[in-house]
Amino acid sequence: MYTSALLALATLASPSFAAYKKVWDYNSSNFWDNFNFVDLDDSHFTGGFAQYVGIDEALSSGLARINNGKVRLGVDSTNTYSTSSTGRKSLRLQSYGYFDNGLLVGDFAHVPVAGCGQWPAFWVYQGEQHVGSYAEIDILENVNVHTANTHSLYTSDQCTINIQKGNLVPEKSTNCHWKKDGPPSQGCSFNAEAGTFNQPFNNDYKVVALQVESERIRIWHFKKTEVPADLNSASPNPDAWTKAPTVHITPKSCDFHKAFNLFHIVINTSFCGSWAGDDFNNTNYAGQCAQQTGVNDCKTWVAQHPSDFVNTFWEINSIKLFQRA
Repeated sequence: MYTSALLALATLASPSFAAYKKVWDYNSSNFWDNFNFVDLDDSHFTGGFAQYVGIDEALSSGLARINNGKVRLGVDSTNTYSTSSTGRKSLRLQSYGYFDNGLLVGDFAHVPVAGCGQWPAFWVYQGEQHVGSYAEIDILENVNVHTANTHSLYTSDQCTINIQKGNLVPEKSTNCHWKKDGPPSQGCSFNAEAGTFNQPFNNDYKVVALQVESERIRIWHFKKTEVPADLNSASPNPDAWTKAPTVHITPKSCDFHKAFNLFHIVINTSFCGSWAGDDFNNTNYAGQCAQQTGVNDCKTWVAQHPSDFVNTFWEINSIKLFQRA
């Protein structure tokens, strides 16, 4: 009786989660059908030096194409540009579909090799159509010559969190609240381990997974030798994975379901702008890009050196979404 009572208490104390089932599988067979190619320049978003092109130009120019069964999303690495232009041609894709919760898994054969001036990102956000609210989670993102991934979470709700796992960027808080025209230190931002971005990712890593549920948000990086076998099934179980997540947060004073929802998937590559910087002497790795390139101005470097961006491309095996049955 004593053992039975303990088991009953343990059952009550541990949450019971329904199994995940695959609902989206975006790959080389259907990618163009499920993503909108945003035909705007990046001044509409992060003040970057990138001219995003529509699907017709993307496909005809080869910036978007299927390469050996993989989805390849690149940038123009042939032409030079005026610094007074809207910027180097690039791509910003946004999924037509959106989700509120689930397990989103990006399987990559190649991520952009981010040198000076470059700002690639794989992320989810509500989109401009949701007036009066905002939510964003950056899954794979950084700038310039960084080789460690950074995760940021933003919501227009007041949202304090408990950190179960993860290294919070010093200038960020444990309140993920964001408002337009607020200070740069808004939101919650976490540093991933070294080697999870840039060429080191391509050398060793393959999969990034984001779990968004009302009781927790978690992010994992998996090396090529670490990918859970059940991710090849229709019903993975993250609670059985042996690798610890890079980030694991739970709500403190926050309704995760309300604060983080209506997520579209976004994949884009920008240049310069509000994070990669317009002045190489006053940005992340201050002075390193000025020394490496021999110029101070980011736009000058990006505009005049197309060959530096030959490896600035995404190559995607698949993007899958699993949700509770």
